[in-house]
Amino acid sequence: MNSTISKDAITRMRGAYQAKYGFEMDEWTAVMLTELHEHFHDFSKNVAQSNSEIGKAAQLIKGQINQVHFKSDRQAFWYGMSRLLPPSLVTLVGILLIAYFVNQGNKYQEIARFEDSYPNFEHFRQLIRNGALHQVKNTTYLVLRPASNISSMKIGEEYQYLKKQNVVLVPLGTDSQ
Repeated sequence: MNSTISKDAITRMRGAYQAKYGFEMDEWTAVMLTELHEHFHDFSKNVAQSNSEIGKAAQLIKGQINQVHFKSDRQAFWYGMSRLLPPSLVTLVGILLIAYFVNQGNKYQEIARFEDSYPNFEHFRQLIRNGALHQVKNTTYLVLRPASNISSMKIGEEYQYLKKQNVVLVPLGTDSQ
């Protein structure tokens, strides 16, 4: 679009309208009509370009869509299952794996909280591993027998009774283990 209009363009515009309509127009009207004509020309170029781009996009979309027709509902169902079942199964397996690992993480945190709440828990590990249990009615007992040799007591299996202090010593572990 030109920012200045030549006198020649104004004269041509006035002449064209006078020849067409039989009326003479003043210079300002000719200037305004010339401006409108230029703006309309630019606008029509933009519209044509937009129409062209829309047409290209429509052709691209039409080329990407594959219409599928089926003879029966059953055939359509199995086609849909074959298209959607594999990604659905992958998603389901993924969700199940995530749920499993979250559950395992929760169990681990629960065990860690248990160990943290009992500071002496670490000393009882070997006793828990080796200890024999006996159940009478609704009560569970740890089964220990008197130690034959105090220097080689078996953890979780034997104890020593000290008569003077009236206590039972149950070995929990040794520093060498």
